[in-house]
Amino acid sequence: MKKESTGKSVWLQVTFRVFAVVFAAGGLFILQGISEALEPWMHGVMASSPLADELRFHGAVHGALIGILFSFSLLAMLKKPLSKPILLQYYIGGHLIFLATLAIMVPALAFHFILIVFGVVLAILYATYAKRREIFRPSEPAVMNRTLLIMAGIALLGLLPFSIDGAIHQLKDPVQQFRWGEGTALSLVLLYGGYLTATGRTGSRTLGAILSMAYVFLGAASITIPGYPGSWGLWGGLAAILYGCVYAAILFRQSSARNVTAPIESLSAKSNP
Repeated sequence: MKKESTGKSVWLQVTFRVFAVVFAAGGLFILQGISEALEPWMHGVMASSPLADELRFHGAVHGALIGILFSFSLLAMLKKPLSKPILLQYYIGGHLIFLATLAIMVPALAFHFILIVFGVVLAILYATYAKRREIFRPSEPAVMNRTLLIMAGIALLGLLPFSIDGAIHQLKDPVQQFRWGEGTALSLVLLYGGYLTATGRTGSRTLGAILSMAYVFLGAASITIPGYPGSWGLWGGLAAILYGCVYAAILFRQSSARNVTAPIESLSAKSNP
């Protein structure tokens, strides 16, 4: 029975990896995560339908959300997926935040087909993950990291004007393309990731690295096209790059400290049976 259960788990892991690659590739190419991410530097490259010039920073926002935060989270699970349920929690939770924002701001677009498509994707990933209970009811306790919580608070203060501005512009947008609203969704998904990273659960360092990458990318995009609609501007871009680098440094430092203390604690336990 145990052998049969182990075999089933192996097949589920293989199936999950296949779907993870397919859905990550879909985000990067079909949903134009890569092509829109390149908009600040190469306008219209790889795009099936090039964006209007004034939407170039919104393209970067789309690339950060779909390409970096979502697709990279799936790709990071290809190695030892069962050890990083927090990444799937982020992927599913982040999509639910994105879809809720879309449904509130552009309900006609959300209920047309997007909710169904993303719902199927999330259901497949959830069904093929061998440790489903660990996604939203993890057995590993959360040990909240005060420094990372403070960093999440700083991110909240920095992203609040951007998210509010995006919501206001989206509600006034007659075209209803969800370009401004996607910035609001991005802000919420970034903050959600900051909270999960602060829990310190297994895989949180990988998630934190993805968040750092997104902040640096958005900062670089803002510096490249500082005067475009939605852009964080020169100083906002520099602040985002600095934040992403500091965030990564905190993760690296704490990871190094953990790697040093673990052997010491192990030796101490052996010497005091």
